[in-house]
Amino acid sequence: QIHGHAPTKKADGTVRLIFENVNGFQNRLSGNTKVERAKEIHDELEADIVAYCEHQLNMKHRKNCNGFNQLFKGGEAAVRSIVAHNVHENIGKTQQGGTSLLLFGHLTEQLNHEDSGKDESGLGRWVVMTLQGEGVRTRIICGYNPCGNGKLNSGTTYQQHRRYLVTQRKDLTCPRKKFHDDLIDQLRKWREEGDRLVVCLDANEDIYKKSLGKSLTCSDGLRMVEVVGEFTGKRIGPTFFRGSKPIDGIWATKAVIVTHACVMPAGYGVGD
Repeated sequence: QIHGHAPTKKADGTVRLIFENVNGFQNRLSGNTKVERAKEIHDELEADIVAYCEHQLNMKHRKNCNGFNQLFKGGEAAVRSIVAHNVHENIGKTQQGGTSLLLFGHLTEQLNHEDSGKDESGLGRWVVMTLQGEGVRTRIICGYNPCGNGKLNSGTTYQQHRRYLVTQRKDLTCPRKKFHDDLIDQLRKWREEGDRLVVCLDANEDIYKKSLGKSLTCSDGLRMVEVVGEFTGKRIGPTFFRGSKPIDGIWATKAVIVTHACVMPAGYGVGD
């Protein structure tokens, strides 16, 4: 069941964004059912920007030789991408976590390459694309907050981050708290520069009751709006197919005009 109303044909002058936790991609050009379905969805929904977290690809591995520009190229439209993973571990071609952004068509002309990039820690916690218009700068962010995990030597995103923080930073802070603090600090700096923000997050916690969602919408802080709940007038429900809480969301600063927002039904996309 759709939360809200299904998107209709995209109106002129609007930008359409898709966000999903994809729970892993394969890095091959042929026989890649998941990527092919994703490309079909891009076409069906006339996507301009696509944010994917948990691509689970170690992009440094020699077998992952195809960049996202190659994987997701379809037809004549230009495509640009920014893909991040944890560069501090190189165990195999599959690596839990990762974030990415894809930009299609004429909007690629507005991409400010120098002002776009990845989380500076090298952990792949978020990526950002900066679009420069006439007197307006808009940053699109895709982030993944790791799910807590106590298995010390596991390949989970949480333990990857913990190993980096402990061994390279001598920092015992919980990786989830570190994600929250670092991301919110960065978003505040961009807001102070006057930038408009659109933030796509898998928070791995209730986006209405827990700290990340509250920090994004706090009236004396970032003052962002959770766009689907705001547009539809009804808070979104569980966003993980086996879950009971809304853990994913898109937030925007109030200068961003939202003309439509919805959550597509489970099974429509390529992830979980």
